Parts: sequence; structure tokens; C-alpha cells
Amino acid sequence: MRLLACLACLVLLTAGDSRAGILVEGLFNGQPLRAELGSDRSLVLVSVAGSRHLVDVASQYIYPMDGTGGAPIQAAIAGDIGSLLPYTLRKWSAGPQVAGHASTYHVLQVDEQICGEVLASAWMTRFIEPIIRSIELMQRVDPALQPVDRENCGVIPFTVYARNGWPLMAGWVDEATFLTKTVRFDHHPDDALFQKP
Repeated sequence: MRLLACLACLVLLTAGDSRAGILVEGLFNGQPLRAELGSDRSLVLVSVAGSRHLVDVASQYIYPMDGTGGAPIQAAIAGDIGSLLPYTLRKWSAGPQVAGHASTYHVLQVDEQICGEVLASAWMTRFIEPIIRSIELMQRVDPALQPVDRENCGVIPFTVYARNGWPLMAGWVDEATFLTKTVRFDHHPDDALFQKP
């Protein structure tokens, strides 16, 4: 079944309508997150709690899209986020479906300390990697996406959760840091949405 889904995505992304893209919707730290990828794989439109930004993952510039004419932000100079702890993300078993997609259950650790759980989809990574990168860049500049410091586990950046695939759900036993609501590979955004201001 996963192979058929992966093949269908490959066909959608490589053939036919050049506007075929990807839509991801979810909750990040309890805030609504929407990310759209169009025909230009280096540009991702990211909305966090209604605030829209165009993220150029190649140049690492973030362009405010709220109409105020704000200057672009160079996320690369905002510095890295997260702790430099030796995180490991180990696959334990098959996981439940999340947002209609099969998952694999992983445990995030620092040495013997359990620091989180991740339900991931490995086959999505190839297609959704620009969205992963855009979220990592947005974490550097948007306080709503900045990770919370947890005792003995430090500040865990989104890219750690995404090491073994798209994190359909990631976080702690008591709360999800990130929860995917929708992943669509048949999204057809208008290219005009991705014009830099």
C-alpha cells in the first residue's frame, strides 16, 4: 500500500500539470501551520497563525507576505536554534495512521533519557524536504515556532524530529509539539502566490 501511495505521488509531482504541489496543514506548538509548495521547489509559502511568509530555502531569505512591505529576513544570520545534544531517533515499531497516512513509531533520546516520540513517514521525505527546511528556517525567526526547552533534553529543533521521515506527529507523552492534520500531494497552488514582494 505504501509503495502504491509513493508511486502515485511520484506521478503527480513529475508529470502533467507543472503547478502540482504539496499542501501540509497542522498544529505547531498549538498554533495553526500551513505550508504550500508549488512548481518552484525552492519557494515555500508558510502561514503561522494567519501570518504568511514566503521562504526561499535556497537563499535562506524569508519574505513577509502580509502586505506591510516589511524587509526580507535572512534566516541564516539569525543563527541556529536548538541544543547541540547527541539526539538519536530510533525506530521501534509500526505506528498508527495519522492524517490518513501510515506511520512508523520512533523514540527520541539523549543517551538513556527519553526526550520524545515521533510518528514518521519515511517515503514522504524526498518530496516534502523543502517544507521541512522552510519550517527549520522559520523556527529561527518566528517565536510561535521556537522549540521549548525541556529538562535534560534541551531545545529540540524540528529537523531532529524529521530525521527519519516527515513527522506526522512529534512531541512528548503529555503533548504533541507538531501534529499533521493534512498532507496533500495533489495540491495545485497558483504560481502568483509565490512571487517575492
